[in-house]
Amino acid sequence: MAAELVPLTPHVFSGKRWSPVVASADAAASSASAPGAPAALTLLTWNVWFGRHKFAARAAALLDELTWRSPEVIALQEVTWDLLEVLLASPFLRASYQVSDVDGSSFERYGVLLLSRLPLSRLAVLPLPSAMGRRLLLGTLGNGLTIGTIHLESTAACAEQRAQQLRLIQPALHAASGDFVLMGDMNFSPDAALENGALAPTLDDVWARLHPELPGFTVDSQHNAMRRRFDDDPVGRRIDRVFVHSQRWRAQAISLTGVSAIDSSGTFVSDHFGLETVIEPGS
Repeated sequence: MAAELVPLTPHVFSGKRWSPVVASADAAASSASAPGAPAALTLLTWNVWFGRHKFAARAAALLDELTWRSPEVIALQEVTWDLLEVLLASPFLRASYQVSDVDGSSFERYGVLLLSRLPLSRLAVLPLPSAMGRRLLLGTLGNGLTIGTIHLESTAACAEQRAQQLRLIQPALHAASGDFVLMGDMNFSPDAALENGALAPTLDDVWARLHPELPGFTVDSQHNAMRRRFDDDPVGRRIDRVFVHSQRWRAQAISLTGVSAIDSSGTFVSDHFGLETVIEPGS
């Protein structure tokens, strides 16, 4: 039997605590279409690494990145309970975002997290067949666009399981909205035949379309000294990816984030680089 979506409640910081959002879907839609609501949306996805190496410095640098970029939607993977606590204490995030989890109950040792400046009319999680606790997290904005984020099964031996996960994820996103973005740590490159074969041809691989001449490595041990320190296998792969399926929205820009060391010893925010994508309505 196929897994079913499990509803979640987004939270917003109000007074002195994160509280469940009680606004209706109609209110969310009204807010999303109100004067001043952004026409273009900036979306950020990032596997922020569960490693403990220089955790405090890396968490602070991550918050600095999120603050100055101020994307409408943030999707993070490998969020630990300790990092969740840091994020929830951030005055910037408290002032501006709804968040998908406030106690780590939606993930195990680590998980995926969604933060949105725009009200969420729906938030849900889809459990997946997984030995690693993988789940699709999706949130629908008041404008009808659904954002899905995922950390697919890891390791090269799990190609068939990743393909199976993709075959469950895509129908769930289609059912949620005709317009959706799927982004996160896919754990497979553009040359992985099995997993890419499980992707619908209607999905726009944003990096491939906008930067066909660039490799777009999101794990790059040649450039990322911190990754090289903990993994001596020289790796350059584009496994963090953004896919758009929409007649109403089209990605206009995509770039890597976190590509510079945050200190003189070669520490980076993560062993992955993030991806910042700008989508706009219309063709």
